[in-house]
This record gives sequence, C-alpha cells and structure tokens, in this order.
Amino acid sequence: MIHSGAVDIAHDGHLLDLLGPGDTFGHSAMLSGLPPGFEARAAEDTLCYRIPVAVARPLLDSARRRELAVGSTDGGEPVSRMLRSATVTCKPSESIGIVAERMTAAGANSAIVELDDGEIGIVTDRDLRTRVLAAGRTRGARIDSAMTAPAWVVSPDRIGAEVLYEMLERGIRHAPVVSERGRLIGVLEAADLFAAQPRSWFGARRAIARAKNLDQLSAEAARFPGLMLDLHRSNIAPIELARVLSALVDAVTCRAIELTLPDGGLAERGIVWVAVGSQARRELTLASNVRGALVFAADKPPPVEWVQSLGPALARFGVEPPVVADDAAGWTRAAAQDELALSVLADRRALWGTPAEPLPIVDGVARDSLLDALAALAFTDSTPTGFDADTVTSFGASKCSIDKVAAAGKIVGRGVLLDVARHRGVRHLEAGAVINPEDLDATAEAQGVSVGEADIVIVRTGWWQRFLELPQGQLWGPSP
Repeated sequence: MIHSGAVDIAHDGHLLDLLGPGDTFGHSAMLSGLPPGFEARAAEDTLCYRIPVAVARPLLDSARRRELAVGSTDGGEPVSRMLRSATVTCKPSESIGIVAERMTAAGANSAIVELDDGEIGIVTDRDLRTRVLAAGRTRGARIDSAMTAPAWVVSPDRIGAEVLYEMLERGIRHAPVVSERGRLIGVLEAADLFAAQPRSWFGARRAIARAKNLDQLSAEAARFPGLMLDLHRSNIAPIELARVLSALVDAVTCRAIELTLPDGGLAERGIVWVAVGSQARRELTLASNVRGALVFAADKPPPVEWVQSLGPALARFGVEPPVVADDAAGWTRAAAQDELALSVLADRRALWGTPAEPLPIVDGVARDSLLDALAALAFTDSTPTGFDADTVTSFGASKCSIDKVAAAGKIVGRGVLLDVARHRGVRHLEAGAVINPEDLDATAEAQGVSVGEADIVIVRTGWWQRFLELPQGQLWGPSP
C-alpha cells in the first residue's frame, strides 16, 4: 500500500496505471502466490507499506483509486493490428486464485470469461483489487462473482481512435476484440493504443493526476488549447476533439475538487459533483461555458466553508461561479425558476463523489412542471448563454460572438480567407448581394485553397471598407 508519493505500473515498457497514496498493488500476485506480471516503479520519493494478506483486506476498503486512461491514435489503424497484450480465458466456474495465477504467469491484466450462452465476461486487475480483496472474497470463490458481463466488445476492423475515445468515456482500459462470427481474437488495452502513437494526450492526464496544488493544476490546464491544436493538425475529427477535451476537463475538475478537501482527505459519502450542459454531454469546445453543481443527501450537507472555497478554486479552471449545493428536493423545487436547477435535473452527469441515494429524478406533477419550465425557457427572449436578445444587433453580438470568443483566446484552428469581392472583380459587394455555397467553392478554387473540417472561414465582402469611406449614417440598410 502506498503511504506517500506515486508509483508507475508498467508492462513491457508501457505505462499502464499511476497509483497514489491509499492505492495498492501486487494483489494479483498475492492471491496467486506467484511473482507479479508487471513492473512497479517509484515515480517520485515514495513510501510503501508491505502488508501481509491477513491484515490487507480491511485496509483495502478505504483505498483510493486513481485510474489513468491513456493513449491517442492517428485514427487510421484497425484495432486488430494493435493487439499486444496476452489473452487469458477461463470458465465461469473456475476459482479466482487459479485465474489470478494464469494472469500473473502470462503477464496479463485481464481474463476473458467464456459464458455458457455464448456471451463473454471480463475480469481485470482492477476487479481483483476492488471486487475481490476490498470485498473480502477468498481466492477459492468463483471467477464469475468478480466479472463484468456482458463485456463491452469491439470488432477487429474498428479504428483505434474511435475505440480509444469510447474506452475513455466508459472508464475502462480493456476491450475484448471479437469477430463477426463471435470468435475472440484478443484483448485490447488502452496501453496498446498509446504504444502505437508518437504523441498523445496521455501526458496531460498523468500530470493532472500528479498535480499537488491548484497552481500546478492551472499550469496543466493552460496547455489544453495547444494540445487541441496539435490533435487537430493530426486530423482528429472535431467530434472526437470535443470528447478528448471533455475528458481532460473532467479530470481537472475532479482533481481540483480533491485538492480543496481539508488535509487532502476523503469526501463524505453522499456528496456528488454533477457536470451539466455540454460537459455532461461530452461536447465541450474551448469556447464552451463550464458549469456544475453539488448534490448531497438530505442528512449529509457538505461543510459551508468547503463549498465556499470550492467556488474560487473551480473558477480558475473555467467553471462558472458560484458553486451551488442542494439536496434532491431542493433542486426539484428550484427547477421552475432556476436554469441551473433545470440542468441538474434534465442535463447532468455525475462526475465526482459517491451518492448515498439516487440522484434527483422527477416524475408525476414535478415532471410536468419540469417540462413546462423547459418549454418556457425555449420561448424566452434570452439566448442559451443567458444574454438578452437585444445584445444581438446589425453590428453583431456584443456577447459571445465569434470575435469576442476569439479575442479571449478560446478558438484555435486553421484560418482560410475567401475574398469574394476580389473574385467577382469589385471593390465591394452591393447591398443585399447573396453569397451561396457555390460562390465560396468557386472563390476557394480560384485562390487555390481548400477548406477542411473545423477550419475557420473568413469571408471578405469589402463592406467594412465601404462603411468607413461613407459619412456616418449613409450605409444603413441591407448588407451582403
């Protein structure tokens, strides 16, 4: 068990996990009695306790786990070519100890359980830690008591990039690869995807997990725009960029919350941070508003001082203040008047903490009120960003317009200038002139440029120069 510091878990030169204080390792070998099938390296000055089996189980109940999703791909290679990990299979009736022995001997971090109905289950190194040792099961228990079934599987022709992002979203590090005929080909690990790439966002996730204070965490978050630009240049699809950014912001948010806990302790069970809006849907962009809230059990409210300190801490990472905390009944009551409460009820994702009771779900009369509130919001004179409709005029939007967002450094992309006025052979377009997609395509072809996915297109009409040349008030009316 790690008392202080950090330990890298590696296999065949590939980093598989990063463990911190409260985490344990070597449990598979402890169950099997064989040498471990991985290498554990101190990542910094580290103090570990070597604990006998007889006294290990009670301690593992409180072990904190910091799991690491790793990797990035160039997006072009099928997963069937990325399989590097040994594959161990077993029957559901086999004992945990026997399977652990085979995993250790093969250097595998997972075992596939072949079920009688043709489906497959999976038991991972993490399952041995959380479902066997921490749960007090013995090595003689059946392996199917610790498995996940049915396992999430992928076909061998799936592209590595797609699979990686799905593994990240699901919070898993192993994916069985199964052919169309149901034949097991192998087990893909996140480390396999990372090993295939010269560059990834793995370092960012690792640095976030190791940040010891908010200043260090802020320095890592400042790297996100450049990292997104690098991934864009690697031809990662925009929707995948949003998923990567969402995962990174998730990690920063969780780590920031952890760093605000008194003396680095554990939060009370029953306190949950929920992401809302685009973060909850994993659709974040660098220009997105990030919001969230605390939901707590009615009999376990969080300390007021901690909630107050959490607001400024999260604001450093783009989470809009203030931090609001309430129980399920309170969020339900506020839904008719408060947009954040609406999001907590209808557009949320639990991100941090352990609930002591189900998160608020509205039904009956409360459900009808929630739907009425959502409908009323859709027809108000307020944009989804919360600004009044009169902030958008013929001069553009005074809030959240593309130029304002760009000036704040929240847009990164390749810019393409299309000079439509020059293409038409005029100094400026006439009032009311129409520019259609065919015009843009023809202008790009004439200029010898191409417009790709996620590029930022700037169209020159000459109208702004015309506006500056004429006396004030003479150019009101239709513009191109």
